[in-house]
Amino acid sequence: MRDYLHIMDIKIEKSRNTYRIRVNNPNPVVDFPFNGSETNELPENIKIEEGKYPFPDNKFSYYGLIISRGLNIDDHIYGLGEKAYELDRKRTRLQMWNTDVGAVTKYGWYVDPMYKSIPFFIILNKKEGVTGYFINSASRVIFDFGILNYDKITIFVPERSVEFYLFKGNSVEEVIEAYTNLTGKPFLLPEWALGYQISRFSYFPQDYVIEIVKRHLEKGIKVSAIYLDIDYMDRYKIFTWNKERFPDPLQLSEELHKLGVKLITIINPCIKVDYKYEPFKEAVNLGILMEDEDGSIFVAKMWAGNCAWIDFSNSKAREWWANKIMEWVRKYGVDGIWLDMNEPTSFGRDMPDNAVFHSDKGDVSHLSFRNAFPYYQAMATFEGLKKAGIDKPFILSRAAYAGSQKYCAVWTGDNIAEWEDLRLQISLALSLSISGIPYVGCDIGAFIGRTHPRGSIDYSSSFDLLTKYYEIALFFPFFRSHKSKDGIDQEPFTLPDYYMNKIKQIIDLRYRFILYLSALALEAHEKGHPILRPLFYHYQDDENVYRIDDEFMVGEFILYAPILSKDSKRLVYLPPRDKWVSFWNNVEYSGWVESDGWLPIYIRYNSILPLQGNDGIDLIVYGEKAEIKMYDSNIISLKDDRITFSNALKVDTIEFKGLRNIKNIYVNDKEYKVENNKVSIKENVREIILKY
Repeated sequence: MRDYLHIMDIKIEKSRNTYRIRVNNPNPVVDFPFNGSETNELPENIKIEEGKYPFPDNKFSYYGLIISRGLNIDDHIYGLGEKAYELDRKRTRLQMWNTDVGAVTKYGWYVDPMYKSIPFFIILNKKEGVTGYFINSASRVIFDFGILNYDKITIFVPERSVEFYLFKGNSVEEVIEAYTNLTGKPFLLPEWALGYQISRFSYFPQDYVIEIVKRHLEKGIKVSAIYLDIDYMDRYKIFTWNKERFPDPLQLSEELHKLGVKLITIINPCIKVDYKYEPFKEAVNLGILMEDEDGSIFVAKMWAGNCAWIDFSNSKAREWWANKIMEWVRKYGVDGIWLDMNEPTSFGRDMPDNAVFHSDKGDVSHLSFRNAFPYYQAMATFEGLKKAGIDKPFILSRAAYAGSQKYCAVWTGDNIAEWEDLRLQISLALSLSISGIPYVGCDIGAFIGRTHPRGSIDYSSSFDLLTKYYEIALFFPFFRSHKSKDGIDQEPFTLPDYYMNKIKQIIDLRYRFILYLSALALEAHEKGHPILRPLFYHYQDDENVYRIDDEFMVGEFILYAPILSKDSKRLVYLPPRDKWVSFWNNVEYSGWVESDGWLPIYIRYNSILPLQGNDGIDLIVYGEKAEIKMYDSNIISLKDDRITFSNALKVDTIEFKGLRNIKNIYVNDKEYKVENNKVSIKENVREIILKY
C-alpha cells in the first residue's frame, strides 16, 4: 500500500476495526460520519490505480480508479445487496446501477443490475477470518470476483476520487455490526408491519378496498395493511386522488382503522409537467428539479405522462417533500408510504450520465448520484412521517443504497411466478439481509403471474406454486401479497378451500411467530443484525454451509428449510456443531437429514422461543441456557434451571423440547405438573423454577 501513497493522494484512517481510505480527496454524495486516526498501514494488500474501464466486454468508456486485491482459493464472497446470483459471488462480475428490471429484460436468475445498489461485500476465509469492503460511491461501480483475473478481486469506480472502507472482524456478525455502525442502524419496524399485508395493481374503488379486507377477515384471515397502487391517483399525479374511485379517502382510512388495518399509498418520485398542477409549480419556483446539462428541466415519460424528477440531493427539495408527505398523511389518515419507480426510472428517454443534480455540496452528475437517489428520497419521506406525528414510520422502497436501512424496508421487485423464482427470492432476501438491510420481502405469489408485458410468454398461475410462495416467505420480515393487473386473483378467499385453508395455516403460523420476529426487529435496530441469516453467519467454520442458499437461520434460534419443489420432502443440513429439534415434534436431529413436516422448521439447542398464545405468550424451551430481548425490552432468560422475566409477563403454556426430563415447574409458589413435555400456566410471572 505504501507505494501508492506517493503516486496518488491517499489518506488512511483507522477507528477500532474499521479503516477509511480516501483517494484523491473525494467528496462522496452520501456522507457517513467517521472519527478515525491517521495511519499508513492497512491489514490488506490493496492496489489502487487510475485507468480506463478494465474489462474486456468494453461496455463502458469510462476512466476512473481500479482497486484490486488477491482472491484466494479458500475465499468466499458475500453481499452486494440485491443480486440474482448464488450467495457466494465468486466468479461473478456485478454492477451497481439501480435498474427497473422489468422495463429492460425478463426478471430472473443472473439478471444484473437490479433495483438496489449496496456496494458492500464480505470476504469469508476459514483460515484468515472475515473482511468487509464498502465502496462509498453512488456511481456505476463494477465488482469482478475472479473473472478478469482468476486470483484477484477487481473493482472499477468510474470517478477519479473515491472513499472506501475496510472492516476486519473475527466473525461475519462483527463485520456487519461495524458496517451498520458506519452507515446507520436500521429503523425500528412497527410491530404491525410484521403482519400479513395485501396489495394489487390496483385495488379500487373505495368500497371494494373495504370489501376485500372484510372478505379476508370473514374467513378468519388476519390482515395488517392494505396498499393502494397508482390507480387511486387523479391521472397518476402524485398527492392527488381520483374522486370517482375514492370520493372520501379520509373515510376510507377511518373504516380500515376500525377493522384494525393500516392504509399504505404508493408515491412516485416525479411530478407531471403541468403549470396548472400545484406541486409542479411549487417545484419549479423552488428550483428543486433534476436538470439536463444545459440547465433545462429534465423531462421524460412516466405514469402521468411528461414528468420532472425531484432533486433529492438538495436539502431544500427534501424539506419540500417531507412537508408534502406530512400534509398527505395528516389529511387522509395514511399510515405508511410505498416508494416505487425510485431507481429512478423513466420511460422512453434514459437519464443521461451528465444530467445534473444540485446537491448541497455543489452540482453532481447523474452518473455520480443515481444510486443515492432512493436513499435521499427515503430520508425525506421518513422525516415527513415523523413530522406528521407517526412515532414509528413505515416506508417500503423498491430501490436502495447503503444506509437506506435507517429509513425503509424493501421488497425484491417485480418477480415472475416460476418454480425457480422460489429459490431466487430466498437468495435475494438473504443477500440483502447480510448487506445491512434486514427488513426485506418479496411479492408473495409473484407480481407477474400470467403473462409478461414484454411478450406473450405464459407463466405459472398454479395454486400449488402460489402456496409455495407463502411457505418460503413465512419468516420474511416483510410479508405481503402483490399482483399485477393481468395476473390471477390470488387473495386467499378467492381460492378453492383446500388452498385457502393451507395458506390460512401459514398466515396463522406467521402470527404465532410475531413475538419472536418483533424481538429480532428490535435486535436489528439496536445491533444491526439481520433477521434472516445464511447458515455461514453462525457457522462460518463449517465448509458445508458456504454454498447453501435454500435454507437459513431466523435469528439465532430457528433454522428454516422450505421445500421448493412439488416434493413432500427435501434434504436439510443441520450444522452438527449443535443439536436440533423439530418444531412439530420432539425428534432431535443433526447433520444431513430428510426434512420433517411440510414446513421444515428446526429449533437450535439452547433456545427460548416466545410465541403468541391465546391470551399471553407461549414458550418453547430447548436446552439449558438462552436469552431473548422482546420488542418491549422485556428480557426472558433461561439459566440455572430457571426462566426469568425482567418484567412480569402472562405465560399461557410452556413446551419443553429435547430429552430433558422436567417433571414439575414452580410459579408464584404453585406447583404445576409437566405432562408430555407441556404445561399450562395462564399466570403473570417473573420467575419459573424447573424441577426434574
